[in-house]
Amino acid sequence: MTVVCACATFEESAYYCEGADLFKLGAFSDDLASEFEAAAGLAAGQGLDGVAVRNVGGRNIVDVDVPDVRVIKRQADAHGLEIASVGSQYGRDCYVDSDDDQRRAEQQLERALRAAELLDAPLVRIFALWLPGQEPLPEWHRRPQYPDCLPAVVARLRSSVRMAERAGITLMIELEGASYAGRATEARQLIEALDSPSVALCWDVCNGWWSGEQPWEDGYREATQVRIVDVQTKDVPATPEDPARPTFGRAVVGEGDVPYAKIIPALIASGYEGYFTVERVHHPRKPEEQPELQQATLADIRNLKALVAAGSRQEVRHRG
Repeated sequence: MTVVCACATFEESAYYCEGADLFKLGAFSDDLASEFEAAAGLAAGQGLDGVAVRNVGGRNIVDVDVPDVRVIKRQADAHGLEIASVGSQYGRDCYVDSDDDQRRAEQQLERALRAAELLDAPLVRIFALWLPGQEPLPEWHRRPQYPDCLPAVVARLRSSVRMAERAGITLMIELEGASYAGRATEARQLIEALDSPSVALCWDVCNGWWSGEQPWEDGYREATQVRIVDVQTKDVPATPEDPARPTFGRAVVGEGDVPYAKIIPALIASGYEGYFTVERVHHPRKPEEQPELQQATLADIRNLKALVAAGSRQEVRHRG
């Protein structure tokens, strides 16, 4: 059950409770602190429902030893938090024409599924395999040819999907411009082609925009045609000369130009039951070495709560 945010006014809290049985709020633990105990304390103090676990103590969660994973679970429970998802790197630097890459990715997925089971996490984040030469952000708008590329990608992912089905865990495909699913329309086609209850969408709205998809006009329509289990909320300003094009800078959620003020109320009104998750762009340094990262994440959380409260008010007025 969602905990009312400490920073909300009494009126905002009342509206927030209206949606408490549906959506949940979270953040990546390693955006708050590299050690899980400290991150969990901050997340609980902000009234979050759960945390996505990606890196702990400088290691990806899939590389953390089983006894330490069990400690993470106990710490989350002690703070009243659930583990929303396991942030694996499956698909990153994994190319569709490489058998070796696929074997390595499936070994990584096996560890991710094991971690998810130990953490009682229903979701494992994956990427839809890597595109050659697409790593730099300015290249993300160059998209693969759909639907021609689908058969090869689906064939590569099939065995991984079966692994998730056997484990009873959902693979959520995150939008990522360096992958075959940079836009919501690409992810939709891929998810429909895989046709499995163990595959869903992690809608990183900003990544879709960086990949050339307008978040509201195109992204929302495409994303909502499949099951969304997580909406990652990071924000950026538009370019001054063209409001339809994003910059590669960052802004606090709600202070940039990603249209969350439209997207969040629309999802709430639709009965969305997944997470809204604060995420900063992947960073090589720990929050302890980059204090502004932690402060920016906390600001994102506060603003996300305000957006959710406003969206809930709109839904209450609509029902009234």
